[in-house]
Amino acid sequence: MWQCISSNRDATTNAGTIIDYAHYEVHSGSHYYIEGFTTLGNGAALYVGLWTPDSTKWAHFTWEIKSSGILTTKLWEDAQISTGGVSVTPINNDRNSTKSSLLSINSAVTVLTSGSVISQASWGSRTAGGAHSREDEIILKQDTVYLRGFISGALSNIVSFKVVWYEHTNKA
Repeated sequence: MWQCISSNRDATTNAGTIIDYAHYEVHSGSHYYIEGFTTLGNGAALYVGLWTPDSTKWAHFTWEIKSSGILTTKLWEDAQISTGGVSVTPINNDRNSTKSSLLSINSAVTVLTSGSVISQASWGSRTAGGAHSREDEIILKQDTVYLRGFISGALSNIVSFKVVWYEHTNKA
């Protein structure tokens, strides 16, 4: 989706400035990300819990995951997770904004039930890694628990991840 910012004009051509909607949300202070890495042993798993609020402000979610070896990843919806793990603070892409994400995210959670798989991928070998990304956003359901699992199939597997989302009030 494209957003036309008609009040902004190029000084040379007088053409209107057009940006995509996700970029517009960066400028409105409602665009967030988390990125980082971890190292997992063969057979080791890392589970991350994501809680969406009971609100009509919904997260439009994309991601990129890379690994140095074999990795399986799944995203479950309607999971049950015990409290605990390590709280993760999303970062606002607009560093001048004081807005905070409505999502609650904890790393290293304990899984009670995984829920319904809505995305899954597996790649790599013992000597080469790979990647998985989703550029088509998923609009997360309100008042729902999501679970992201990273399951390593290699020793000293370096897993890099980046999740990006904007929070937009549903108009429908």
